[in-house]
Amino acid sequence: MAVCAMLPRVPMVTAREIKVGAFVLVGIALAGMVVFMIGEERQLFSHKVPFRAVFTDVEGLKRGSTIRMGGVDIGAVERVSYSDNASDLNLYVTLNIVEAQARRIRKNSRVKIDAKGLLGDKVITVLSGSPDQPVLNPGDVILTDKDSQDLASALGRVGNISIKTEQIVENVAKITGEFADQKLASDVKSSAESLNQVLASAHSGNGYVAKLLGDPAEADRIGNTISALERSSAELDKALGAVTAIAQRIDKGPGLVHEVIYGDSSAKSVAQIGEAAEQLALALKGIREGNGLARAALFGDDSTQQINKRVENILGNVEGILADVRAGKGTLGALLVDPSVYEDLKVVLGNVERNKALRALVRYSIQNSGTEQAVEVKDPPAPARAK
Repeated sequence: MAVCAMLPRVPMVTAREIKVGAFVLVGIALAGMVVFMIGEERQLFSHKVPFRAVFTDVEGLKRGSTIRMGGVDIGAVERVSYSDNASDLNLYVTLNIVEAQARRIRKNSRVKIDAKGLLGDKVITVLSGSPDQPVLNPGDVILTDKDSQDLASALGRVGNISIKTEQIVENVAKITGEFADQKLASDVKSSAESLNQVLASAHSGNGYVAKLLGDPAEADRIGNTISALERSSAELDKALGAVTAIAQRIDKGPGLVHEVIYGDSSAKSVAQIGEAAEQLALALKGIREGNGLARAALFGDDSTQQINKRVENILGNVEGILADVRAGKGTLGALLVDPSVYEDLKVVLGNVERNKALRALVRYSIQNSGTEQAVEVKDPPAPARAK
Protein backbone atom coordinates (compact mmCIF):
# COMPACT_ATOMS: atom_id res chain seq x y z
CA MET A 1 0.00 0.00 0.00
CA ALA A 2 2.86 2.38 0.73
CA VAL A 3 4.33 1.77 -2.74
CA CYS A 4 1.00 2.56 -4.41
CA ALA A 5 0.76 5.79 -2.46
CA MET A 6 4.17 6.92 -3.72
CA LEU A 7 3.27 6.45 -7.45
CA PRO A 8 2.12 9.63 -9.29
CA ARG A 9 -1.46 9.89 -10.26
CA VAL A 10 -2.21 9.74 -13.98
CA PRO A 11 -4.93 12.27 -14.92
CA MET A 12 -8.00 10.85 -16.54
CA VAL A 13 -8.36 11.71 -20.28
CA THR A 14 -11.88 12.72 -21.21
CA ALA A 15 -13.64 12.08 -24.51
CA ARG A 16 -13.74 15.79 -25.24
CA GLU A 17 -9.95 16.10 -25.07
CA ILE A 18 -9.58 13.11 -27.35
CA LYS A 19 -11.85 14.78 -29.94
CA VAL A 20 -9.91 18.04 -29.76
CA GLY A 21 -6.61 16.25 -30.19
CA ALA A 22 -7.90 14.31 -33.17
CA PHE A 23 -9.22 17.50 -34.77
CA VAL A 24 -5.84 19.23 -34.33
CA LEU A 25 -3.99 16.26 -35.84
CA VAL A 26 -6.32 16.22 -38.85
CA GLY A 27 -5.84 19.99 -39.32
CA ILE A 28 -2.08 19.65 -39.21
CA ALA A 29 -2.21 16.83 -41.72
CA LEU A 30 -4.40 18.83 -44.10
CA ALA A 31 -2.12 21.89 -43.81
CA GLY A 32 0.87 19.71 -44.59
CA MET A 33 -0.87 18.29 -47.63
CA VAL A 34 -1.75 21.78 -48.89
CA VAL A 35 1.81 22.98 -48.40
CA PHE A 36 3.12 19.88 -50.15
CA MET A 37 0.73 20.33 -53.07
CA ILE A 38 1.52 24.01 -53.46
CA GLY A 39 5.22 23.31 -53.16
CA GLU A 40 4.95 20.57 -55.74
CA GLU A 41 3.06 22.83 -58.10
CA ARG A 42 5.53 25.67 -57.66
CA GLN A 43 8.46 23.33 -57.44
CA LEU A 44 9.48 24.63 -54.05
CA PHE A 45 11.25 21.43 -53.15
CA SER A 46 13.25 21.22 -56.39
CA HIS A 47 16.79 22.52 -56.60
CA LYS A 48 17.02 25.62 -58.75
CA VAL A 49 19.81 27.56 -60.43
CA PRO A 50 19.79 31.32 -61.22
CA PHE A 51 19.92 32.96 -64.64
CA ARG A 52 19.60 36.57 -65.66
CA ALA A 53 17.73 38.52 -68.33
CA VAL A 54 17.75 42.17 -69.34
CA PHE A 55 14.60 44.03 -70.48
CA THR A 56 13.79 47.63 -71.36
CA ASP A 57 10.17 47.17 -70.22
CA VAL A 58 8.91 44.32 -68.02
CA GLU A 59 5.21 45.21 -68.65
CA GLY A 60 4.16 44.56 -65.05
CA LEU A 61 6.34 41.49 -64.42
CA LYS A 62 6.97 41.00 -60.72
CA ARG A 63 8.57 38.64 -58.25
CA GLY A 64 6.99 35.16 -58.24
CA SER A 65 5.86 35.30 -61.86
CA THR A 66 6.00 31.95 -63.63
CA ILE A 67 8.75 30.92 -66.05
CA ARG A 68 7.66 28.58 -68.84
CA MET A 69 9.43 26.68 -71.59
CA GLY A 70 7.35 24.83 -74.15
CA GLY A 71 4.22 25.44 -72.00
CA VAL A 72 5.73 23.77 -68.91
CA ASP A 73 6.49 25.68 -65.71
CA ILE A 74 10.21 25.47 -65.05
CA GLY A 75 10.75 28.15 -62.42
CA ALA A 76 9.80 31.55 -61.04
CA VAL A 77 11.06 35.12 -61.12
CA GLU A 78 13.24 35.89 -58.12
CA ARG A 79 13.85 39.62 -58.56
CA VAL A 80 13.03 42.57 -60.85
CA SER A 81 15.07 45.74 -60.31
CA TYR A 82 17.15 48.53 -61.82
CA SER A 83 20.90 48.67 -61.48
CA ASP A 84 22.72 51.02 -59.10
CA ASN A 85 23.76 53.21 -62.03
CA ALA A 86 21.12 55.94 -62.38
CA SER A 87 21.90 56.44 -66.06
CA ASP A 88 21.15 52.76 -66.84
CA LEU A 89 17.46 52.47 -67.73
CA ASN A 90 17.45 48.70 -68.30
CA LEU A 91 15.62 46.33 -65.96
CA TYR A 92 17.48 43.27 -64.68
CA VAL A 93 15.45 40.14 -63.93
CA THR A 94 16.77 37.16 -61.90
CA LEU A 95 15.31 33.80 -63.01
CA ASN A 96 15.30 30.75 -60.75
CA ILE A 97 15.00 27.68 -63.02
CA VAL A 98 14.77 24.07 -61.95
CA GLU A 99 18.18 22.46 -62.39
CA ALA A 100 16.77 19.51 -64.31
CA GLN A 101 15.27 21.87 -66.92
CA ALA A 102 18.20 24.29 -66.99
CA ARG A 103 20.17 21.80 -69.12
CA ARG A 104 17.85 22.62 -72.04
CA ILE A 105 18.73 26.32 -72.06
CA ARG A 106 21.29 26.86 -74.83
CA LYS A 107 23.45 29.75 -75.84
CA ASN A 108 21.00 30.82 -78.54
CA SER A 109 17.95 30.53 -76.27
CA ARG A 110 15.76 33.61 -75.91
CA VAL A 111 13.34 34.91 -73.28
CA LYS A 112 10.23 37.00 -73.78
CA ILE A 113 7.33 38.31 -71.69
CA ASP A 114 3.83 36.99 -72.46
CA ALA A 115 0.40 37.60 -71.00
CA LYS A 116 -1.09 34.95 -68.74
CA GLY A 117 -4.83 34.69 -69.22
CA LEU A 118 -7.22 37.65 -69.41
CA LEU A 119 -6.36 39.17 -66.03
CA GLY A 120 -3.17 40.84 -67.19
CA ASP A 121 -0.69 38.62 -65.33
CA LYS A 122 2.70 38.23 -66.97
CA VAL A 123 4.92 35.19 -67.45
CA ILE A 124 8.39 34.71 -68.91
CA THR A 125 8.61 32.30 -71.79
CA VAL A 126 11.98 30.70 -72.55
CA LEU A 127 12.52 29.77 -76.23
CA SER A 128 14.77 26.72 -76.33
CA GLY A 129 17.76 27.00 -78.60
CA SER A 130 19.38 24.61 -81.03
CA PRO A 131 20.60 21.30 -79.58
CA ASP A 132 24.01 21.78 -81.16
CA GLN A 133 24.62 24.96 -79.15
CA PRO A 134 26.43 24.79 -75.79
CA VAL A 135 24.44 24.86 -72.55
CA LEU A 136 24.41 28.14 -70.60
CA ASN A 137 26.04 28.07 -67.21
CA PRO A 138 24.10 29.22 -64.12
CA GLY A 139 24.37 32.98 -63.64
CA ASP A 140 24.72 33.69 -67.39
CA VAL A 141 22.47 36.18 -69.20
CA ILE A 142 19.73 34.75 -71.43
CA LEU A 143 19.31 37.00 -74.45
CA THR A 144 16.00 38.79 -74.93
CA ASP A 145 13.79 38.12 -77.93
CA LYS A 146 13.35 41.78 -78.91
CA ASP A 147 11.04 41.04 -81.81
CA SER A 148 8.66 39.11 -79.62
CA GLN A 149 8.96 41.76 -76.92
CA ASP A 150 8.11 44.50 -79.39
CA LEU A 151 5.25 42.40 -80.69
CA ALA A 152 3.98 41.79 -77.16
CA SER A 153 4.16 45.48 -76.42
CA ALA A 154 2.32 46.26 -79.63
CA LEU A 155 -0.31 43.65 -78.82
CA GLY A 156 -0.67 45.09 -75.34
CA ARG A 157 -1.19 48.55 -76.77
CA VAL A 158 -3.66 47.16 -79.29
CA GLY A 159 -5.51 45.50 -76.42
CA ASN A 160 -5.69 48.77 -74.52
CA ILE A 161 -6.89 50.53 -77.65
CA SER A 162 -9.55 47.91 -78.21
CA ILE A 163 -10.76 48.31 -74.62
CA LYS A 164 -11.00 52.07 -75.02
CA THR A 165 -12.72 51.60 -78.39
CA GLU A 166 -15.31 49.36 -76.77
CA GLN A 167 -15.93 52.00 -74.11
CA ILE A 168 -16.32 54.69 -76.77
CA VAL A 169 -18.73 52.52 -78.73
CA GLU A 170 -20.77 51.89 -75.59
CA ASN A 171 -20.93 55.61 -74.86
CA VAL A 172 -21.97 56.36 -78.44
CA ALA A 173 -24.63 53.68 -78.20
CA LYS A 174 -25.96 55.23 -75.00
CA ILE A 175 -26.02 58.70 -76.56
CA THR A 176 -27.75 57.49 -79.71
CA GLY A 177 -30.22 55.58 -77.58
CA GLU A 178 -31.06 58.72 -75.64
CA PHE A 179 -31.45 60.73 -78.86
CA ALA A 180 -33.79 58.05 -80.16
CA ASP A 181 -36.35 59.24 -77.62
CA GLN A 182 -38.99 61.30 -79.43
CA LYS A 183 -39.46 63.75 -76.58
CA LEU A 184 -35.73 64.42 -76.30
CA ALA A 185 -35.41 64.86 -80.06
CA SER A 186 -38.35 67.29 -80.02
CA ASP A 187 -36.81 69.26 -77.14
CA VAL A 188 -33.45 69.44 -78.90
CA LYS A 189 -35.13 70.59 -82.10
CA SER A 190 -37.10 73.27 -80.26
CA SER A 191 -33.97 74.44 -78.47
CA ALA A 192 -32.08 74.66 -81.76
CA GLU A 193 -34.91 76.66 -83.35
CA SER A 194 -35.05 79.03 -80.39
CA LEU A 195 -31.29 79.47 -80.48
CA ASN A 196 -31.45 80.18 -84.21
CA GLN A 197 -34.10 82.84 -83.64
CA VAL A 198 -32.08 84.45 -80.87
CA LEU A 199 -28.94 84.55 -83.01
CA ALA A 200 -30.88 85.96 -85.97
CA SER A 201 -32.42 88.65 -83.76
CA ALA A 202 -29.02 89.46 -82.30
CA HIS A 203 -27.53 89.75 -85.78
CA SER A 204 -30.19 91.79 -87.53
CA GLY A 205 -32.33 93.24 -84.74
CA ASN A 206 -32.39 96.67 -83.15
CA GLY A 207 -31.49 95.65 -79.62
CA TYR A 208 -28.40 96.33 -77.64
CA VAL A 209 -26.80 93.02 -78.59
CA ALA A 210 -27.05 93.82 -82.31
CA LYS A 211 -25.73 97.31 -81.60
CA LEU A 212 -22.89 95.88 -79.57
CA LEU A 213 -21.98 93.42 -82.34
CA GLY A 214 -22.34 95.75 -85.33
CA ASP A 215 -21.84 99.34 -84.16
CA PRO A 216 -18.19 100.45 -84.01
CA ALA A 217 -19.13 103.51 -81.95
CA GLU A 218 -20.60 101.30 -79.25
CA ALA A 219 -17.44 99.20 -79.23
CA ASP A 220 -15.36 102.38 -78.90
CA ARG A 221 -17.60 103.59 -76.08
CA ILE A 222 -17.16 100.33 -74.22
CA GLY A 223 -13.42 100.50 -74.82
CA ASN A 224 -13.34 104.06 -73.47
CA THR A 225 -15.37 102.98 -70.45
CA ILE A 226 -12.94 100.16 -69.75
CA SER A 227 -10.00 102.56 -70.15
CA ALA A 228 -11.67 105.00 -67.74
CA LEU A 229 -12.20 102.19 -65.26
CA GLU A 230 -8.54 101.25 -65.57
CA ARG A 231 -7.50 104.86 -64.95
CA SER A 232 -9.87 105.09 -62.01
CA SER A 233 -8.44 101.86 -60.64
CA ALA A 234 -4.92 103.28 -61.00
CA GLU A 235 -5.94 106.49 -59.23
CA LEU A 236 -7.65 104.45 -56.51
CA ASP A 237 -4.45 102.44 -56.08
CA LYS A 238 -2.50 105.69 -55.71
CA ALA A 239 -5.04 107.02 -53.19
CA LEU A 240 -4.88 103.79 -51.21
CA GLY A 241 -1.09 103.99 -51.29
CA ALA A 242 -1.23 107.56 -49.96
CA VAL A 243 -3.69 106.55 -47.24
CA THR A 244 -1.43 103.63 -46.32
CA ALA A 245 1.59 105.95 -46.15
CA ILE A 246 -0.34 108.37 -43.93
CA ALA A 247 -1.45 105.51 -41.68
CA GLN A 248 2.15 104.28 -41.42
CA ARG A 249 3.37 107.79 -40.64
CA ILE A 250 0.70 108.13 -37.95
CA ASP A 251 1.64 104.73 -36.56
CA LYS A 252 5.39 105.41 -36.49
CA GLY A 253 5.24 109.13 -35.68
CA PRO A 254 6.27 111.74 -34.88
CA GLY A 255 3.33 114.13 -35.04
CA LEU A 256 0.29 115.38 -33.18
CA VAL A 257 -1.97 112.55 -34.31
CA HIS A 258 0.60 109.94 -33.23
CA GLU A 259 0.94 111.61 -29.86
CA VAL A 260 -2.83 111.83 -29.44
CA ILE A 261 -3.34 108.15 -30.30
CA TYR A 262 -0.19 106.43 -28.98
CA GLY A 263 1.56 108.98 -26.76
CA ASP A 264 1.70 108.90 -22.98
CA SER A 265 0.18 112.40 -22.86
CA SER A 266 -2.70 111.50 -25.16
CA ALA A 267 -5.25 112.11 -22.39
CA LYS A 268 -3.75 115.54 -21.73
CA SER A 269 -3.77 116.39 -25.45
CA VAL A 270 -7.38 115.31 -25.76
CA ALA A 271 -8.27 117.44 -22.75
CA GLN A 272 -6.50 120.46 -24.29
CA ILE A 273 -8.31 119.92 -27.59
CA GLY A 274 -11.58 119.70 -25.67
CA GLU A 275 -10.83 122.95 -23.83
CA ALA A 276 -9.94 124.66 -27.13
CA ALA A 277 -13.19 123.43 -28.67
CA GLU A 278 -15.09 124.70 -25.63
CA GLN A 279 -13.44 128.13 -25.90
CA LEU A 280 -14.23 128.23 -29.62
CA ALA A 281 -17.85 127.33 -28.90
CA LEU A 282 -18.06 130.11 -26.31
CA ALA A 283 -16.53 132.60 -28.76
CA LEU A 284 -19.00 131.64 -31.47
CA LYS A 285 -21.84 131.89 -28.98
CA GLY A 286 -20.68 135.38 -27.97
CA ILE A 287 -20.50 136.43 -31.62
CA ARG A 288 -23.96 135.02 -32.29
CA GLU A 289 -25.62 136.52 -29.21
CA GLY A 290 -23.59 139.77 -28.91
CA ASN A 291 -23.88 143.15 -30.62
CA GLY A 292 -20.32 143.53 -31.84
CA LEU A 293 -18.84 144.10 -35.24
CA ALA A 294 -18.28 140.39 -35.85
CA ARG A 295 -22.00 139.62 -35.40
CA ALA A 296 -22.91 142.56 -37.58
CA ALA A 297 -20.48 141.35 -40.27
CA LEU A 298 -21.84 137.80 -40.13
CA PHE A 299 -25.58 138.36 -39.62
CA GLY A 300 -26.01 141.94 -40.79
CA ASP A 301 -27.78 145.00 -39.19
CA ASP A 302 -28.23 148.75 -39.80
CA SER A 303 -24.70 149.66 -38.80
CA THR A 304 -23.33 146.93 -41.03
CA GLN A 305 -25.30 148.31 -43.97
CA GLN A 306 -23.95 151.79 -43.30
CA ILE A 307 -20.40 150.44 -43.11
CA ASN A 308 -20.94 148.55 -46.36
CA LYS A 309 -22.23 151.73 -48.03
CA ARG A 310 -19.20 153.69 -46.83
CA VAL A 311 -16.85 151.00 -48.06
CA GLU A 312 -18.66 150.99 -51.40
CA ASN A 313 -18.35 154.79 -51.63
CA ILE A 314 -14.65 154.59 -50.80
CA LEU A 315 -14.09 151.92 -53.39
CA GLY A 316 -16.08 153.97 -55.93
CA ASN A 317 -13.95 157.06 -55.25
CA VAL A 318 -10.76 155.00 -55.54
CA GLU A 319 -11.96 153.58 -58.85
CA GLY A 320 -12.76 157.12 -60.09
CA ILE A 321 -9.33 158.38 -59.08
CA LEU A 322 -7.66 155.44 -60.81
CA ALA A 323 -9.76 156.06 -63.92
CA ASP A 324 -8.72 159.73 -63.97
CA VAL A 325 -5.09 158.76 -63.50
CA ARG A 326 -5.33 156.28 -66.41
CA ALA A 327 -6.99 159.01 -68.48
CA GLY A 328 -4.09 161.40 -67.79
CA LYS A 329 -6.02 163.85 -65.61
CA GLY A 330 -4.23 165.69 -62.84
CA THR A 331 -0.54 165.91 -62.07
CA LEU A 332 -0.13 162.22 -61.30
CA GLY A 333 -2.05 161.23 -64.43
CA ALA A 334 -0.03 163.60 -66.58
CA LEU A 335 3.18 162.29 -64.99
CA LEU A 336 2.20 158.70 -65.80
CA VAL A 337 0.73 159.30 -69.24
CA ASP A 338 2.37 162.48 -70.71
CA PRO A 339 6.07 161.99 -71.53
CA SER A 340 6.65 165.71 -71.73
CA VAL A 341 5.80 166.21 -68.05
CA TYR A 342 8.37 163.56 -67.18
CA GLU A 343 10.98 165.33 -69.27
CA ASP A 344 10.19 168.73 -67.67
CA LEU A 345 10.43 167.24 -64.19
CA LYS A 346 13.77 165.65 -65.05
CA VAL A 347 15.06 169.01 -66.30
CA VAL A 348 13.94 170.79 -63.13
CA LEU A 349 15.57 168.22 -60.88
CA GLY A 350 18.72 168.41 -62.95
CA ASN A 351 18.83 172.18 -62.58
CA VAL A 352 18.37 171.84 -58.84
CA GLU A 353 21.31 169.46 -58.74
CA ARG A 354 23.47 171.93 -60.66
CA ASN A 355 22.43 175.09 -58.76
CA LYS A 356 24.66 175.36 -55.68
CA ALA A 357 22.71 178.26 -54.16
CA LEU A 358 19.45 176.37 -54.38
CA ARG A 359 21.06 173.31 -52.81
CA ALA A 360 22.37 175.41 -49.93
CA LEU A 361 18.90 176.87 -49.43
CA VAL A 362 17.38 173.45 -49.32
CA ARG A 363 20.05 172.27 -46.85
CA TYR A 364 19.38 175.30 -44.62
CA SER A 365 15.66 174.69 -44.64
CA ILE A 366 16.16 171.08 -43.61
CA GLN A 367 18.43 172.09 -40.70
CA ASN A 368 15.98 174.71 -39.41
CA SER A 369 13.07 172.36 -39.67
CA GLY A 370 14.84 169.99 -37.25
CA THR A 371 14.86 172.63 -34.45
CA GLU A 372 11.13 173.31 -34.61
CA GLN A 373 8.85 171.52 -32.24
CA ALA A 374 7.02 168.65 -33.74
CA VAL A 375 3.31 168.88 -33.97
CA GLU A 376 1.74 166.46 -31.50
CA VAL A 377 -1.23 164.62 -32.87
CA LYS A 378 -3.68 163.24 -30.31
CA ASP A 379 -6.82 161.21 -30.60
CA PRO A 380 -10.05 163.02 -29.70
CA PRO A 381 -11.47 162.09 -26.32
CA ALA A 382 -13.90 159.21 -26.35
CA PRO A 383 -17.52 160.16 -25.81
CA ALA A 384 -18.95 159.21 -22.46
CA ARG A 385 -21.20 156.14 -22.49
CA ALA A 386 -24.71 156.51 -21.38
CA LYS A 387 -25.39 154.80 -18.09
